[in-house]
Amino acid sequence: MAATSNATHIDLDLRAVYYPETQVLERLLESPAAEARKWENCSICRVPAELQDHYYDKLYRPKLVSIGPYHHGQPHLTPMEEHKIRALGKSLEKSGKTVDDLKQEFMEADVGALMESYEDLDASEWSDRGKFLELLILDGNFVLELLRPISVMVKVHSISGSLPPDDFYKNYDPVFGIYRPSHLKALYLDILKLENQVPFLVLEKLHLVLAESIKTTTTTTTTVGYLDEHLLVDFPKVREKYKREGRKPMHLLDFFRTKMIGKLSTRTLPTLIALETQSASTYKEAGIAFEPSHDAAISEIKLDTKNVLVLPVRILEFDETLRANLQVYETLYSLGDLEIHSFICFLRSIFQSVADFGLIEDSSAVAEQVLNSFEYIKDGIDFYAHEESNVVTVVEQLNERHRESRKKWRRRFREWGSNFKKTYFSNPWKVLSLFGALLLLGLAFSQTIYSALSYYHPRSS
Repeated sequence: MAATSNATHIDLDLRAVYYPETQVLERLLESPAAEARKWENCSICRVPAELQDHYYDKLYRPKLVSIGPYHHGQPHLTPMEEHKIRALGKSLEKSGKTVDDLKQEFMEADVGALMESYEDLDASEWSDRGKFLELLILDGNFVLELLRPISVMVKVHSISGSLPPDDFYKNYDPVFGIYRPSHLKALYLDILKLENQVPFLVLEKLHLVLAESIKTTTTTTTTVGYLDEHLLVDFPKVREKYKREGRKPMHLLDFFRTKMIGKLSTRTLPTLIALETQSASTYKEAGIAFEPSHDAAISEIKLDTKNVLVLPVRILEFDETLRANLQVYETLYSLGDLEIHSFICFLRSIFQSVADFGLIEDSSAVAEQVLNSFEYIKDGIDFYAHEESNVVTVVEQLNERHRESRKKWRRRFREWGSNFKKTYFSNPWKVLSLFGALLLLGLAFSQTIYSALSYYHPRSS
């Protein structure tokens, strides 16, 4: 029996070494509730493998900074770690807190929920929960610090034309200063990538604990209000929508998406339909005008009674990286309305050329750039939309106006044909007169041609 027992024990150990996934499978099978909770709480997903071959490095991989565990420690991202530590040091100094004070804010249950937010977490690398929590605190503070001066730049500069000195950083600080180098646009794109997120719970607790070190021009005390003032400051505020429904964002990208579409979404199984549209030029020929709006949410797209399509175009001002990450997040997280995806596919389907895009943009260079940025949609994502999205309603209205226009022109051609027939074919004499006139017109045209030829090519003597 002893030999049998030892053999069995060795066999299980070897299986654990060579097939570690069997342990995960057995653990999930033992607790179906744990499996269900894992996928329900997961909000920070990996980009699907089918998109990684062609677009991953260009659209989804962070360029300057890693946020969260997925890309932590990658060599090309390590230079920014120094600035993360510097930012946390300043926050702790201003608030009088320590790292241990921050860690105490997260109960043991919170850490488990934070780990479940990630779809593909390396259990061996992040088995130490304290290390995992320290990473999220460091990265979450960096995100808040990176966003802090935005509203100051927008509001103060628009009022006085000058910017006040920053209490925390020098104005020319390479990362957090008000006067920042243009290359730091990549930083903002990085913190809005799907695989580069921290759960909202981290941002919320850090914001509340470090309130003294995150002063802004706004008087809001909630984290949602803080983000509302610092992301898309010229868009309608959504904090009341969250408060009314008793909900919170999943992470920064989720909140950014809510601001873009102007409403909250729920996780449902979407009903998808194919988008069958005409080009923007075709719609224009049908009498439809385009009115671009730079501060309207995507859900505000509409075709008014005067056949004017109010088109929110702010999303076109953003890099294709952001649009791609928003689309992937919607589809992976099963956000039922698929507003971003539906709207981008709608734009891609009606703006098929520079001439089409010229209806809302004067610069042909900008038009060409935007059209090129839609290239990833051809291979990676089909043209489809959620049945109940505003985009589908607008497409139906556009196609109906287009059909009405075609019917109107058909009626005109029929009326013209009827009048022509009535005028020239009502009796034989009118028919003969018509053919006689056509014959004389042909002879006159021939005479003109021969006269021109004889002038340019005279007959030699």
